[in-house]
Amino acid sequence: MSKRNLMTELSDEQLNTLLAYTPEFSEENLENIKKLSLEKIEEKSNRRHFLMKKFAYIAAVAALLLITTTGIFAATGDLEQFLSRFNPNFGALAVAPIYPAYSVDEGIRIEAVGAQQIDNIVLVYVTMQDISGENRLTRYTSHDLEIYVDDQMLGGARSSRRLNFDSTTNTSYFEIVLVGEPGLPKADEINLVMTSVQDLEHSGPIQRLIEGDWSLTVNASDLGIKPIVWENVIAGNLQIEHMSLTPFGLQMSGNHTYGMENFPFFDIRVELENRLFRVRLPGGGAGIGDYTFTAFQFADSPIDLENVTAVVINGTRISVR
Repeated sequence: MSKRNLMTELSDEQLNTLLAYTPEFSEENLENIKKLSLEKIEEKSNRRHFLMKKFAYIAAVAALLLITTTGIFAATGDLEQFLSRFNPNFGALAVAPIYPAYSVDEGIRIEAVGAQQIDNIVLVYVTMQDISGENRLTRYTSHDLEIYVDDQMLGGARSSRRLNFDSTTNTSYFEIVLVGEPGLPKADEINLVMTSVQDLEHSGPIQRLIEGDWSLTVNASDLGIKPIVWENVIAGNLQIEHMSLTPFGLQMSGNHTYGMENFPFFDIRVELENRLFRVRLPGGGAGIGDYTFTAFQFADSPIDLENVTAVVINGTRISVR
């Protein structure tokens, strides 16, 4: 069909379908465009053919752009749609970017749809999509995403959960929590850097499928949430120099007298006010030396700090001061 006849040949139903592809679609915009189309079609001036050709060309270009970008918007969407679709663990803490936060290289589009920083812990929600049309991503591919705050790379405990893989749009969705050094400054911007897409399908060395250079910046915000902090407390053979509890979990560091071979697994529970039970923190990571240790235990969902009365570490109760 020629550009000249594109708008005149479309029925109302077809025009509705076409315009519905745009992420900025609204009933008001639809009626305005329809009205403009009819005005141009019915114009009887000597410039009618010129104007119709110009308008049809603009409409065709706009329709092409909308259709070719539909996959991106449908795959990623905004934070509200993301949270509604996946109901991730810490979605209530995330804030949407003020400006779009994405990076494209090697036909792979990385986008941060939400982020947050509380104390030295950073949360980001990230989508990774193959927009080349080659469908190179699978449910087993992952990322090597690194997070920087105030030019400091967060190198502590990490939780990276694949929330979903959409084979139709060839998109993976992730919830990532990274722990930085204690005292990490609060930053307005969080920088994300990635250099490869990785394959985790097979056991053994991680295979780099796609190498590139992805870099993007997303904003955080101040929710007014302050961690609960303990200094110099004892839990059995653990002499804890520093311990802090955030909505994401518990981190601690200090000395121990167990010896490397006898160091126990951490059993950490959070005691909440007006509850008859304690919430166990199920997983995390630890660094154990001959006499020192660092550890972080992640929560399954945000901990309500206002209702915390104590933490229990390997059976020792440590109250909130």
